[in-house]
Amino acid sequence: MNRYLKNLLLPFLLLTAIFAQGVYAAEIKVAAIEFSPTPKDVDGNIQKIVGAITDASTKGAKLMVFPEFSVTGFGFIPSGPNDFDTIPGRATEAIQKVTSKYNNYVVVGMYELDTVTGVIHNAAALIGPKGLVGKYRKNQIPPGDYNVAAPGNLGFPVFNTDIGKIALLICFDDSRLQSLLLPSLRGADILATPIGSDTIPKYEKMSNGNHSTIANIAVLAGWTGMNVVASNQTGLVEFPTFGVVDQLTGGSTIWDNNGNQLAQSKVSTWTKPLPAETIYATIDPAKKSEQKTYWLKHRRPELYGTYNLYKAPVDIEANNTQNQISALLVQYEPSNGNVEVNAKKVDALISQNQSVFNLAVLPFNSFIGNVKLSKSNIGKYAEPLNGKSYTLASDLAKKYKTYLLFSMPEVDNGKYYETAVLFDFNGKQAGIYRKSHLNDEEKLWASAGNSLPVFNTEILGRVGVILNDEARIPELADMYGLNRADLILIPTAYDGKQYGSEVNIPKGLVPDASNRGMNFWYDIAKYAQAFVLVANYQQNTDKEFVRSGVYSLAPEVGYSPPNIAPHKELAHQAIFTTHTNNTLWINQQEMVVGRRYDLATPLTLDMQGECFREWQANSTSKLLCKGQ
Repeated sequence: MNRYLKNLLLPFLLLTAIFAQGVYAAEIKVAAIEFSPTPKDVDGNIQKIVGAITDASTKGAKLMVFPEFSVTGFGFIPSGPNDFDTIPGRATEAIQKVTSKYNNYVVVGMYELDTVTGVIHNAAALIGPKGLVGKYRKNQIPPGDYNVAAPGNLGFPVFNTDIGKIALLICFDDSRLQSLLLPSLRGADILATPIGSDTIPKYEKMSNGNHSTIANIAVLAGWTGMNVVASNQTGLVEFPTFGVVDQLTGGSTIWDNNGNQLAQSKVSTWTKPLPAETIYATIDPAKKSEQKTYWLKHRRPELYGTYNLYKAPVDIEANNTQNQISALLVQYEPSNGNVEVNAKKVDALISQNQSVFNLAVLPFNSFIGNVKLSKSNIGKYAEPLNGKSYTLASDLAKKYKTYLLFSMPEVDNGKYYETAVLFDFNGKQAGIYRKSHLNDEEKLWASAGNSLPVFNTEILGRVGVILNDEARIPELADMYGLNRADLILIPTAYDGKQYGSEVNIPKGLVPDASNRGMNFWYDIAKYAQAFVLVANYQQNTDKEFVRSGVYSLAPEVGYSPPNIAPHKELAHQAIFTTHTNNTLWINQQEMVVGRRYDLATPLTLDMQGECFREWQANSTSKLLCKGQ
C-alpha cells in the first residue's frame, strides 16, 4: 500500500474505531407515541402506525417508541393469521418504507409468531433505515400472559445503531431488577420500553395488580444510567378470558440517563379518560451518566453469586413469619468528632419516645458525625470492636431493651473498615457487616468487607445492612432480596448532592402519599421486597427526600407508603408488620420464583475477564462466551 492510500485510510480507521466504541451524534430527538390498537386487526393497526411514524418523522424524531402490542392489540388468545405478526413481517416491511425515507428508528410491540416453532411471544421489533435491526422477546411474563405467550428466548440484546446502543424491554420485564441491569451493563445508551400498564389497586377501580410499570420506570432511569423512552397504551382493554375490562393509563415518559424527566404525557383514568398523546424530548446518547460510571467502577461481581441460584420454589432461608416492627430512626445534628456528646444526644432523643419499640437505627458513623475520614486522620477516629463507641452503642441497646444498629470506623489488626454492628436486647452483638463497596475516598484508607450477610433475629426476622452510598449499587437490592432479607437497614450521611433525587412518578399513577422520598431507597425496597429503614443526620436542607424514613416493599398500593421523618432532630418512629400480604403479584416469593436466573450469569462475571468482554462485545447474543 502506498503512502498516499495509507494517509487516506488512517483517518477512516480512526473514525471507525471511535464509532465502534459508541460515540454518536451529540443529540437526537426521540418520541414516545401512545397508541390504542384494535385487537385482531394487524393491517389496520399497521396503517395507523405508519401514519403516526410519518407525522413524528416530519417533526424530526430519530427514534420512536410505540406501546406493547401496538401491532396486534392484546387481551385475547391469538388464533388466526390476522391475530399476530412475524418478525420480519407485515409491520416491519411497512415501517421500513418510512424509516428508510427519514433515516430514523422505530420500536413496535406485537404478538409474534415464531414461524419455525409455532410458539407465540410477546415481542418488540427495532426497525431502522435499512430494515429490521433486531427483535426482543419479553422475558418476564406476568400471570395473565402465560395463557398466550411463552417467555423470551433471546436474552437481553443491545443493538448498535448510528444514534446509540439501544436495548428493548417490555412492560413487566421491569419487575425484576436484573432485566434493567443486564442491558445497561452491556452498554445500552437508550432503553426503549413498550408498555401496556394500568394504575394500581385501591387507587383506581378494576386495576389488576400491585405493579404499574409506567410508574415504576419513573424511579429507575437514574439508578441504571440509561436514557429511557417509555410508551404506554391508553384506553380500555377487554380481557374476555378473565371477564374484566381494564383502563390503561398513558402517562408515557422520557428520562435522561441521570434520572431527569424530560417529557410526560397526561395520565388517563377511569374517571377522566384521555386520548393518546405523542411526546418528544431531546437526549444525548453520548453523554455519560455519573451514576452509571460510579456503579460500574465500584460494583463487585464476585459477591453476586446468588444470581446463579434458582432459590425456588422452596427456600429454607425464606421467612414467612409476620413480625411487628416498631422502629426508631435517630435523626440528629452531630457534634463532629465528639463521641461522648453525640452518644448522649442519641440517648436523649431515644428517651423522649414514650411508645414501645424494638429497633433503633443510627446514622452512618453514628457517634463521630460528618467527619471526613482520610488516611491521615483515620487513626484518631477508628476504634476496635469492644472500644468506646461499640460499648456506648451496646449500652444503649441494653438500656432500652431493643435491637440497635450503629456504625463506626473500625480498626482490626492494623486494617481499617467501615463497620455496622447490630446489637440485641441484651446489648450482645447479633451481627456485623463491613462495608463491601467502598467509594474512592474510602479506598485510600479502608479495607473492603467481603460478604453480604443477612442476620437471623427472633423479633425482627432477617436483617441486611447497606452502608451509606452503597445504595448506589443496584445489585445489593437483588442480593438481599434473593437472600430473603425482611428488613434492610441503611445508616447514611446523605446530603442529597452526590447521588439520588426525589421520587418523581407522574401524578395520577400512584397515590400522592406513595410519591415521596429518595428514588434509590425507594428502588431498594421495591426490588428486594424488603422494608428499608434509613437513618440520616439532620442535614442543612428542608428537602424531604434527604430525611430519614421507612420505605415499603409495595408502596404503590397504599400497603405502607414511605414514612418520612420531619425536618428536625428526633427519634422518628415507624410501625409496620412484615409479611402481611403475600397475595400480591410482586412479593418476595414471587420475585424469586419468577425471575430468569438462567439469564443472570453476566452479572456475576469479572468485568475484566475474557468471558464478560465476549458477552458484552457480542451484544445481540444470548450466549456467554465460547459458545456457552
